Amino acid sequence: MKTLNLKAITIDAGTQTRARTNEAKVFEYAEAMEEGAAFPPIRVFYDGNLYYLADGFHRYFAHIKAGKVSIICEVTNGSLRDAILYSLSANAKHGLQRTPEDKRRGVVIMLEDFEWREWSDREIARRNEVSHTFVSKRSEEHTSELQSRVDISYAVFCLKKK
Repeated sequence: MKTLNLKAITIDAGTQTRARTNEAKVFEYAEAMEEGAAFPPIRVFYDGNLYYLADGFHRYFAHIKAGKVSIICEVTNGSLRDAILYSLSANAKHGLQRTPEDKRRGVVIMLEDFEWREWSDREIARRNEVSHTFVSKRSEEHTSELQSRVDISYAVFCLKKK
């Protein structure tokens, strides 16, 4: 455990895998903090230079809202990619439960990654803590969407050639 200044934590490097922040939950947490409630530490990954927030965005923002300047963290040595991979399954079993949109976003993050997209649907599912059928469906949708983008780009290219 380590106490870090909130400003020392990188929050804008792609480690927030939720579709959006639940402002009502941030407000609820901040009120509870102001009344003395204790919260679990957030999880950050440290690459020797930066601390990347991987789990605890709502708690992080609640600390800011409550006027706090520091927060207790569980620090794991690792890269930005390690932090993103960890964040994909954050809240699968605790905290503010993930929405279907959050789960979809996590799968799509992996499907768009140069390395992770090569993994099997079952491995992507395991990392996101969703079913492999959920991943298969997202993969089909994603492939179809990418093909549509290619078709549109080609059509625009052909029009510009004329």
